[in-house]
Amino acid sequence: MKYLLPYLLFVLLTAFTIPNSYANEDEFAKLDIISNKLPIQKESDLWLNISVPFKFLKHPRLESLNGRRPSTIEGAFNPKFINNVKVKLWICFENKFKKDLIGTSEGQKDTDYYQYYDSEVEYQTLEFDRSTKTANFLFPAAIAERDGFLEAYVKPVGYVIEISYDGVEFALSDGIYFNYRGVTPQVLESFKSQAKSQSSKNKGILVPAHEISMNYLQGMGPPRMQSR
Repeated sequence: MKYLLPYLLFVLLTAFTIPNSYANEDEFAKLDIISNKLPIQKESDLWLNISVPFKFLKHPRLESLNGRRPSTIEGAFNPKFINNVKVKLWICFENKFKKDLIGTSEGQKDTDYYQYYDSEVEYQTLEFDRSTKTANFLFPAAIAERDGFLEAYVKPVGYVIEISYDGVEFALSDGIYFNYRGVTPQVLESFKSQAKSQSSKNKGILVPAHEISMNYLQGMGPPRMQSR
C-alpha cells in the first residue's frame, strides 16, 4: 500500500498527458501534395510508384517538454531525429475494364467498380527537418493494366493518408481525397470508412517500395521490417 497510491497517481497523470491525437490540422506534419494530385507514375513495366510526400513542422517531444530539459535517461532524446513514424495509405481505383464491359445496364453503380488497396511503412527514425520526405509504395502495373486504369496519367478515385508518431496520429487537412462532385465532410468520412473496410479484400497487392528495392529509402530512414 505504501507505494500503491503514488503509482496510481502516476498512471492517472500519464493517462491525461499522453495525447490520443495531435488534433490541430497541419501543426506537426503536413502533406506536400498540390491540388490533391498524389504523385503516381509508371516506374517500370512491373510497377507503378505511388509517392506520399510530407513535411514535419514541429517535433512532438520538444513541444511536450515546453522548453524544459529531459531529466531521465528514458526521457532523453536527440531532437534532430523523430522516431517511430508510420505512414499509412489507402487508395481506390476504378475497374474501368469491367465498367466498360458491363456498365450500368444491370443496375450497377459507379461505386460497384471501386477497388481499394492499402499499405503502410513505419520508420524507426527519420531526420527531423523541414525538407520534404517521401514514403513510396508500389502497385503492380499488370493489375492496373488488367483492370483498365493504366493510362498516361493514372488517376485514383480517392485516397486516405494517415501519418502517426509513436502510435498517435497527426491531424492532416488534406489526408482524405475523393474525386466526387459536391463532396462534403460527411461524404469524405464515408469514403474513408469504405476504404478501410474494403481494402482487406486486396491485401498484399500494394506494397512498401523498400520491400522491392532499398533504393526507395534514399533520403528517409531505416524502416521497421515486418516479419512474414
